[in-house]
Amino acid sequence: MIQSEDVKQILSFFPSMADIKKEDWNQSGINLIQMEPNYIIKEGQLLEYVIMILDGTVRMYKTSSNGREITLYRVYSGECCPLMTSSILSMSEFEASACVETTGLALMIPADIFRDWVDRYSKFRQFIFKSLAKRIITLATLLDSVYFKTIRGRVAEFLIQLSDKTGKADTLHITHDSLSVELGTAREVISRTLKYLENEDVIKLSRGKITIISRGALEDCADW
Repeated sequence: MIQSEDVKQILSFFPSMADIKKEDWNQSGINLIQMEPNYIIKEGQLLEYVIMILDGTVRMYKTSSNGREITLYRVYSGECCPLMTSSILSMSEFEASACVETTGLALMIPADIFRDWVDRYSKFRQFIFKSLAKRIITLATLLDSVYFKTIRGRVAEFLIQLSDKTGKADTLHITHDSLSVELGTAREVISRTLKYLENEDVIKLSRGKITIISRGALEDCADW
């Protein structure tokens, strides 16, 4: 059961839910849950709940028929997954897989209650559709990258973005396997590309780490 203090916490992350009436929060099945790392929701399920993230990170990904993964995007604090919400609104199968990456807190809303709130509360509905529009742009950018950019350019671009997220750090803690999952290609392709960049004195490779030697040269490699 959601308490008044819980609602205050939820609204600090999701102000678009401020119009939801007190009695609506008292409905059965609405809960705050602790997310545990590596918990996975598999593609193809008919979802019974919407998960809205207060704290933590969830990775959304697709898996090919040969088992290769590609990361679509991540869901962070104050966000919900539009693929999840669209699946519930359309009452269709979940079109991706989700994996909890970091421990956190999430709001769990039963599917029928979620659909009712989207129908009745305009600000909440607007938030949901804005989230969907934002991720359409993200996926369009990913599609553009996969089909129109070289793997060398994609690797360089990802390393630059990862460096920016960690405060322009020169040393990035990421494995070849992890990088292949992020970019949706074979580990051998990633390793070969990284070795080329190392031979050109753009980066330096060590176990579980990639050090950027020349950010300018790395930016030149990226297909912006």
